[in-house]
Amino acid sequence: MRLLFQISLPYSLLLFFSLLVSTPNNAKCIYFQPVKIKSTEVGNMLSWSTYKEEDNKFFVIQKSIDGINFKKAGVVKGAGNSNKIRTYRFLDLSIGKQRSYYRLLHYSADNSFTESEIFIIDKSSENNLMIKSMSSLVTDRKLRLTIKSVVETDITFKFVRTNGKVISRGKKKLTKGLNVFSFDCSKLPNGQYEVILKGNNEKEIISIRKVKTSEMPKLDYEVFKK
Repeated sequence: MRLLFQISLPYSLLLFFSLLVSTPNNAKCIYFQPVKIKSTEVGNMLSWSTYKEEDNKFFVIQKSIDGINFKKAGVVKGAGNSNKIRTYRFLDLSIGKQRSYYRLLHYSADNSFTESEIFIIDKSSENNLMIKSMSSLVTDRKLRLTIKSVVETDITFKFVRTNGKVISRGKKKLTKGLNVFSFDCSKLPNGQYEVILKGNNEKEIISIRKVKTSEMPKLDYEVFKK
């Protein structure tokens, strides 16, 4: 004969156990248009639009002068949950550096968050070769760059340690307009690097940090494909 027992637990105890096994409900944004940055007389104007938002309580706009160390520049309220196109703007009144890096954090109701790509504005001049956006410059595997070229050309690239040692090098072919490239960083030793791009008699330099997978930020950046 088999005996069956039913154990009843208080609701508060059940709630406690459910919180132990629950996972953060990260905010989700699908962008209709990527972030655009325009320099004005009073500051940098950031604009973007979303196609869909899930539990997106607010955006935190962060700014950096090196693409790695970011500080809060402001907050813009999100739509929460939305299935229609929504447009946002933020004016950064703090100006000074010629090149500035921006990214957006998407915060959910439980204060967990994900990060967008990084976007660049360079007010020095409009060059023939320019990095317009990139994945996080803290990476464990891949580095994705969006590069604008005014002509079809070839570029060289190299990854250089802080001691000047070249760890990796190669070539890429650019078409006129925007080009998206992915670089494999999985075999690079952890540490700081300069990524140097050369082409069409111009040079672009960014700094990245290779880290362990456990040290990676939560990245989430998706643009609606029309």
